[in-house]
Amino acid sequence: MPSSSRSDMSNKKRISDTIKSDLKQAVLDGVYKPGDKLSPEIEIARKYGVSKVSAREALRELESEGLIVKKRGIFGGSFVAEPGAEKIVDVVTNAFLFGGVTVTDLAEFRQILEPGLARLAAKRRTESDLALMEEYIAAIHLSIEKGDPDQTKAIGFHKLIADACHNRFISGLMGALVHVFQQVLDKEPDLETARKDVRFNELFFEHIKARDGEKAEVVMQEHFNALEEIIRQRRENGETIT
Repeated sequence: MPSSSRSDMSNKKRISDTIKSDLKQAVLDGVYKPGDKLSPEIEIARKYGVSKVSAREALRELESEGLIVKKRGIFGGSFVAEPGAEKIVDVVTNAFLFGGVTVTDLAEFRQILEPGLARLAAKRRTESDLALMEEYIAAIHLSIEKGDPDQTKAIGFHKLIADACHNRFISGLMGALVHVFQQVLDKEPDLETARKDVRFNELFFEHIKARDGEKAEVVMQEHFNALEEIIRQRRENGETIT
């Protein structure tokens, strides 16, 4: 490639990076708020004295990072994205599906994270948190009685523990991790495994209700030892668990 062409491409990249950086800073400074519409490509390009290609590239990168959303139609354009947990779900799920992150990696991370969350949940939980936990446990028991264990709710109980910490980032992150594990472990568990799992949920509930963070933390660690064994057995049985 001729040196002049390389220079032009490098210059265009630097310009698009500058535009992207300036727009991100404008959002941080409150110039643009969630839901606000950004200037059209042609106006951004005119402001920086460049072609629409550079402005378009900057907006495309902001969209790929989840910072803006593009809408079509007469009232379309580029809008500052509303903050939301679904973006964390996308990042974690894509890291698992395409980024080489394995279920073992995620389980190890959860094993480090969740005992601390159980302790914090015992400190911060509300009566509403406890009511929802009881509802989940009742639904899981009912599914076991019917011979069709509800694995989704069994795993989702961990999101309830995270929610009881009343920290939006923790809830978002755990929502993403739970989403992945609900897909990975979607095979219907045998009744014995389901009964053991719901017993862990009952113990979490009992200790969190009693505000006994130390016991909740210990039981969570024991739970992950059991999860590790389930994953190992499934691999030995030839099941696909990445």
